[in-house]
Amino acid sequence: MTAVSDLVEVVDRLLAPSGGCVWNRAQTHATLARYAVEESYELVDAIDDGDPDELREELGDVLYQVVLHAGLAESFDLEDVAAGARDKMVRRHPHVFGDEHADTVEEVVRVWRAAKAAEKSSRRSLFDGVPRAMPPLERAVKLLERLEERGDAATVVATVVADVQDDVVPSDRPLADDAGSGAVDRSWGAALLASVAAARDAGIDPIASLRAAVSDLEAAGRADD
Repeated sequence: MTAVSDLVEVVDRLLAPSGGCVWNRAQTHATLARYAVEESYELVDAIDDGDPDELREELGDVLYQVVLHAGLAESFDLEDVAAGARDKMVRRHPHVFGDEHADTVEEVVRVWRAAKAAEKSSRRSLFDGVPRAMPPLERAVKLLERLEERGDAATVVATVVADVQDDVVPSDRPLADDAGSGAVDRSWGAALLASVAAARDAGIDPIASLRAAVSDLEAAGRADD
């Protein structure tokens, strides 16, 4: 027995019709989705904090989510999940497990993308597979990465900005007067998107940069508590 197999047994006990946990048995993949997101964010916090004990704990929480989802599934189990991950990693590293050669990070990325493209050949759009549930900034960066691979990111971003500007109806009153503080301003959004694209062109990581600024905001706010 290993700790992983012990964890599987714990989850099986929690999900058991007799003597199990009522709350766990009531869950579905859909109801647990929010916890997968929350645990992932907590894992990122642990990584940022650089605390190995916290990192270990949060990795365990993410692992528990995986085991629980596998326990709830009817058509697969944790072994199937692990086998799928194993096979995918072997396929996408032909420079390690096959005859390909990749001696630099750039070459590894090229090999990975080629292997992934072969797997996903049935996809009809460049954007297929980009999760709609991602936060907007992260999703924007992911979509820009796809466009950069195709080579027309700047053109598509410019089209978005131009289309939004054409749709804007001039007004003498501030937007907030019309719709309140929760108004959607597509011009502002398009400008932010263009800023994100420009940052990437300049070699800046928009996500990490904004997270750093928000951390500074929190620290400055806490100083006045």
